[in-house]
Amino acid sequence: MTRFHAFLLFWGFALAACNVRDVEKYNPDFNGHWRTAIFFSPAAGDSIRNYLIIDGKDSGLGIACDKNNSLSNCLVFQTGKVKINTSNGYLQIGNSVQNTRRVDKEPYLNNNSEWEMILDSLVYSKF
Repeated sequence: MTRFHAFLLFWGFALAACNVRDVEKYNPDFNGHWRTAIFFSPAAGDSIRNYLIIDGKDSGLGIACDKNNSLSNCLVFQTGKVKINTSNGYLQIGNSVQNTRRVDKEPYLNNNSEWEMILDSLVYSKF
């Protein structure tokens, strides 16, 4: 590899890293407690919902959790600061880049003036 190629590779990684931002600084509307509607999950064998709490470094994501208890008995649970990759629109919770969530629609006010956002084709509402 020539020095020129190494230079290009370095700057490619540097520019890609610039696209990752704290979601709370990127768009403060993400802050808060979010949950999906209750739905049946064959994997859990029960009615469940997903939860997302965005509150600085104390944030968390629970997938297939107890429908009446936020972040309780979840099949998947992640904690840590939430970041967004602005170039591809994916959320990263904590340090793991292997389990990300696609932002289909950033937080918005629906027709009933309630906050909603869409992640991985699921509607999350603030509660």
